[in-house]
Amino acid sequence: MKALILAAGFGVRLREIIHGRPKHLAPINGQPFLRHLLKLLKKRDFKQVILSVGYLSQYILDEFEHDQEDLKLTFSETHRPLGTAGSLKQAQSLLSADFIVINGDTYLDINYQKLLTQHQKSSALITIVGGSQRQQTGGLIIAQDNLVTDFIAHPDKSTQGFIHSGVYAISPKVFKSIPSRTKYSLEKDLLPALIAKKQVYLFKTNKNFIDIGSPQGYQKALKLLT
Repeated sequence: MKALILAAGFGVRLREIIHGRPKHLAPINGQPFLRHLLKLLKKRDFKQVILSVGYLSQYILDEFEHDQEDLKLTFSETHRPLGTAGSLKQAQSLLSADFIVINGDTYLDINYQKLLTQHQKSSALITIVGGSQRQQTGGLIIAQDNLVTDFIAHPDKSTQGFIHSGVYAISPKVFKSIPSRTKYSLEKDLLPALIAKKQVYLFKTNKNFIDIGSPQGYQKALKLLT
């Protein structure tokens, strides 16, 4: 299996914690968060991981220059903000088969092979992992018989659905739907367009996930990751 980790964001909400470093390297019990995530992927039988980097990317390159956690790491570097889907497009040449995408501030321990298998059995361009446990932040996935019918970026507390975990299985056919060299978002641009075409499916999980993008999520990571 091959995974792409989106690690090019700015980490505005963690400025007081990361002190001028990428949020994906936020210290978690003696190790940067990205190293915890790579250890998880190694445990889950991934062999190759692409790190999509941008803002303060040299810190990430330096961190994994000598210790790649026994994974084949490749770096896809962007030199201007391209958004999550734009960063995905930047790595197109490295992705010729179905692959997993993980937001670089997300930690979710699931059976990724099962996710990929379900995705490949469907007609989906994207299969999005939805959780049943409500987080303090995050989008909401509305689905009927595993077909995603809507994605709500900022839901109110009364809306029912599955929580966006920041994890996807994606077909390389999706690249035809992403413009080149353009800022383009997975959540705001790509998902709505593909949902309208009935090309997005849901993978359900009852596993809770960690999102270190907020101070609350960061504190949760400190308690759960060792």
